[in-house]
Amino acid sequence: MPPTAPSSLPNYLADGLPKQDDEALRDARKYIDELLAAREQHRQEPVTEDDLPEDAQLLENESSSAVYLEYRTCGDESCSCMNDGEKHGPYKYRAYRDGDTVRRDYLGKATDTDIDTNAN
Repeated sequence: MPPTAPSSLPNYLADGLPKQDDEALRDARKYIDELLAAREQHRQEPVTEDDLPEDAQLLENESSSAVYLEYRTCGDESCSCMNDGEKHGPYKYRAYRDGDTVRRDYLGKATDTDIDTNAN
């Protein structure tokens, strides 16, 4: 009797894997191991500019996080920032990896020193 698939496995995999021959299953296992290793390695990588919002202005990039400035819209449809007007800010954020996700902490409104540092 074949083993029971874990409930977390999508049906298309639970139904399809038992139909594969031994070689295909070994290839799938190798691919899964490589995929898991690549994901683990990615989790250890520092946050890069590619992980930040498109208009972010990088201030500092450390081994485990990146500090950046960003101008934001407020969400109020009557505000000019929502209609191609000037956005609010800049605001300062620290981005860091949390597993597969890049998270960010709000560090407050940027200071003149932050803005001057970024201009150089």
